[in-house]
Amino acid sequence: MSLEIKGLQVSYGERSILEQINIQLENGQIVGLVAPNGTGKTSLFNAVMRFIPIKEGHILIDGKEYTSSDKDVLELHKQVTFFPDQADLHENFSGKEHIQMYADIWKKKNHSIEEIIDRLQMRGYVDRKVETYSLGMRQRLCFAMMIAADTPIMLMDEVMNGLDPENVNLVSETLKELRETGKIIFVSSHLLHNLDEYADQVIFLKDRKVHFVYQRHVKAVDFYKVLLDGEQQKLLMDKWNLPPGTIWLNQDKLCIPLENYSPQQQIELFQVLRELETESLEVGALGTAEYYTHLYGDSKTTIEEAAE
Repeated sequence: MSLEIKGLQVSYGERSILEQINIQLENGQIVGLVAPNGTGKTSLFNAVMRFIPIKEGHILIDGKEYTSSDKDVLELHKQVTFFPDQADLHENFSGKEHIQMYADIWKKKNHSIEEIIDRLQMRGYVDRKVETYSLGMRQRLCFAMMIAADTPIMLMDEVMNGLDPENVNLVSETLKELRETGKIIFVSSHLLHNLDEYADQVIFLKDRKVHFVYQRHVKAVDFYKVLLDGEQQKLLMDKWNLPPGTIWLNQDKLCIPLENYSPQQQIELFQVLRELETESLEVGALGTAEYYTHLYGDSKTTIEEAAE
């Protein structure tokens, strides 16, 4: 199965939200969606679901276009589910009743409900009314409802919101299991380090467009990543000529690309950095959090230079 978003443009009145969005997703894939608040992540999901009007563009599944007609939207929603909003939960219903409701709507087998409850460790509270649930319990319930719907394509907007570290890990592992069944899972999240644990690629939105796609399974350039104060940075630049593509993140984290250095030069640079008695020094490719800071935070150079 495939999901294609082609030439998508979304506007609210005269205000353009998304422009020329082109994304192709294949089955058995988890894709992260990253951008600051208010820059179009939820609008993109709503447009795919046809919850909001599309000014231009096309939504295609396996090459078939789904328009805004009632018939197409009904067929589309058989293939794609959107992460439930906690505000839409029924306070007087139990968690199990919510899960059963989603299974019934999408005509899934009832025996899977018990498996979902056990997999998400909800047995201790699932029969209680939702009005007694904490924020994290409600979020796990919403996730369980999506699993019960069992559609081949899942759009998850801030799926980790309100979860403690243990449950973030639980949901992350469950997402990996869902990927193994061939699903397309599109996830927006502000837990950037966590995205690196399960996403196959991460899409960054900027200036209303897809600005950069981080392909996590493609061999990337390694960097020395080091925390330096102003005096340490000055000492380093007196001793070493930093290469093109060097990145400063938030003025104190320096990322130095190693691709053009010989093994001996890498050792020499490592020794120079150690002599500075740095607070932190590691080697590896840039992660989602570092790309995010470079794109949206206080940094120097360009993401394209670093990724080439």
